[in-house]
Amino acid sequence: MLNLAWKNIFRNRVRSGVILTAIALGLFAGVYLSAFMSGWVLGSVNSDVEAHLAHIQVHNPDFLANGDINAFFERGEVESRIASSSFAPEIKASYRLKINGMLASASNAVGISAKCVFPDEERRVSTVWQQIPDSLGSFLPDDAKMPIVISRKTAEKLNVRLKSKIVFTFADAAGDMQSLAFRVSGIYKTTNTMLDEAEVFVRYSDIFPATGLPEGAAHEAAIVLKDLKTCDLFSPQITQTLNGFDVEDWKQISPVLDMSKQWVDMMAVIIIGIFLLALSFGIVNTMLMAVLERTRELGMLRAIGMGKSGIFRLLMLETLLLTGLGSVIGIVAGALLVIPSLKTGIDLTFLMSDNFEDYGYGSVIYPVLNLKMFVQIAVMVVIAGILSAVYPAQKALNIKVLDAIRGN
Repeated sequence: MLNLAWKNIFRNRVRSGVILTAIALGLFAGVYLSAFMSGWVLGSVNSDVEAHLAHIQVHNPDFLANGDINAFFERGEVESRIASSSFAPEIKASYRLKINGMLASASNAVGISAKCVFPDEERRVSTVWQQIPDSLGSFLPDDAKMPIVISRKTAEKLNVRLKSKIVFTFADAAGDMQSLAFRVSGIYKTTNTMLDEAEVFVRYSDIFPATGLPEGAAHEAAIVLKDLKTCDLFSPQITQTLNGFDVEDWKQISPVLDMSKQWVDMMAVIIIGIFLLALSFGIVNTMLMAVLERTRELGMLRAIGMGKSGIFRLLMLETLLLTGLGSVIGIVAGALLVIPSLKTGIDLTFLMSDNFEDYGYGSVIYPVLNLKMFVQIAVMVVIAGILSAVYPAQKALNIKVLDAIRGN
């Protein structure tokens, strides 16, 4: 029966060729668009996590409420708990002070959050140091006196440049105002300018003496794992190990990013579903024409002993083969077009310059192909094929054998 169904598809080559082309083009567009959208959002998620958020953040439960400088934890306690855990080899951590204050230049002043870090630790968990061009300095060099790293957006607001002097003012642990003078040692720019302009980086050792905090105090532990999937795997264990601390993964830190990722996965299914729904009408029309043209043949098959179930299975097979062949061609063509850009990316700066970055999206998109997407497409193709075959098959089952043989 499979051989007969395959031959029947190409009995009218023009009609079958048209519907195959339509299916292939629809799936080609669906695959490429899905890979593009997934890459766009996943790239934004990875960029924000790697540069600003980290996979997991640990705080004193009181710190997130108002950023109180006195809501710190003892670094040693967190380190010892992690060191004694089974997942210790899987993680990298940076322990920071996060101090809210005012950053001022001779031209302007802005509210800012200063990440007070150990440079070597920070390089292990954040890619900000990689976002500083050679012409715009470096990340908190050891030989610099009171260095500070600011974003390009902050530099524009303060009207400062490399080596400019700026003053950071904040309230210490006793509530007294402290002012420290820094010099710009580096100016960075990531794909999310909204997060960039909210943060600056200074050395822990430069600011700690003015805070009035005890030795080993930290406001935040930024933890990085291999990737997002590893984070999902180990996050419950880390939360349990650090019981009593406020432990949040990147989804809890930024629900908008998580929602965007889920939204894109859902939209990919919807887009391909719409393509297949539209194509289903063409498939129904093609198969219905095939049934009407083969009334006498179908009657003969019934007359020589093929039952209604056999006719039904034959038409189902023809529809599934037609749909499957077109889908394979479209999916393979879409994947072949995407593959060259997986590493090189698709540069959209010609379209909107770097304005995408004002909304947290990079201007260079790296498409993503994943097994889950192909499985979803395969399931949807089978469903579309079955539904498209039902009406033509029903018409075939209603054919009266004698009338069909006589040609009536």
